[in-house]
Amino acid sequence: MRKSDATVLLAVAVGSMLFTGCSASSTPISELPDGQYTGQSEPETDGSYGIVDFTISGGKVADVSFIIKDKDGNPHDENYGLGSDGTPADKTFYQRAQNAIEAEKSYMSQLKETNNQNEVESIAGASVSYRVFLGAIRDAVESANEAG
Repeated sequence: MRKSDATVLLAVAVGSMLFTGCSASSTPISELPDGQYTGQSEPETDGSYGIVDFTISGGKVADVSFIIKDKDGNPHDENYGLGSDGTPADKTFYQRAQNAIEAEKSYMSQLKETNNQNEVESIAGASVSYRVFLGAIRDAVESANEAG
């Protein structure tokens, strides 16, 4: 193998680890005792953060909600990406924002279906939402472990 080929392979491997987060899987939330749990992700570089609430009943996710908020606490919802006049100032950004919100709904659905955050699959174009979602769940699990 040539030196340049090895460099490319190393760059791909490092990039892959960075993209996937390379973090160890955590205990599936279905293994938590029945109850309601809340977690908040670490803030992103822009100050946005995610909050997840879920209920475990009989080893299954009975309910889940997830929202990302900006640094000022404004939710990323159907109005995310709209200007003060109610229209998109940047149509491309608005479409990306709304696609991410749809992906966040999918993350919640996948969690209810699998009962395991480690089986929720990232959706292209919504990797930040995915990272924030898992970060909020990790926080909830860590809080539960500290309390219990």
